[in-house]
Amino acid sequence: MMEPKAFGSFVKRGENIYRTSAFIQWGDSEESIGACLLQNPGSAKLDKELTNLLDTVGSASGWVAEDPTMKQLVSVIEGIYEVDKPISGRLHIYNIFNLQNSKSMNAIDQFENLVQTGQYVITESLVNINELKSHPWILLGWGVKQEKRWKNLQLIKEKWRRLITETKVPTFGKKHKKRDEYYHPCPLISTHRPMMAKELVTIYKQKFGIQ
Repeated sequence: MMEPKAFGSFVKRGENIYRTSAFIQWGDSEESIGACLLQNPGSAKLDKELTNLLDTVGSASGWVAEDPTMKQLVSVIEGIYEVDKPISGRLHIYNIFNLQNSKSMNAIDQFENLVQTGQYVITESLVNINELKSHPWILLGWGVKQEKRWKNLQLIKEKWRRLITETKVPTFGKKHKKRDEYYHPCPLISTHRPMMAKELVTIYKQKFGIQ
């Protein structure tokens, strides 16, 4: 079976890097095999040549070295589609906000500051409704951390929730017991990741009635 590859598009504004789109590719098909909505881009980076292009021109796209989250998503997809024939298609990765920062709490504080100072448009991460409708399902995993000061985070989550509701695309994820929040699919502690992947595959199969 061909190894999956990850692709990303990035822009640089000032000292900050934003990943504007990303997907993981299996085989040659451009068809969507699913999508996920996470908090913000982590540590996946372009190669040296494309990073230089990003630094000089301010934008670049290409294959990226997979970060831990992408590797975890590969495990989830391969658990969901455990079939005889090879997987072919794309898992699209969306984020609540596009700022690249692998430290979750820092990322949210930085995002809040950028919105408040007018350096980041809060709706920048939202995508066209028809694009969202093209996916068979969406895995929700934007995290469960909450702070009163994170007003813009709650606002953009609400906009995403409304958009997804409008599409009627089915969703799944590991939901918080008391709130409408979803655990990130890639736990910080690496030894917890196989169990989380297995749990998400089970939740998927229950949702879609797969034995």
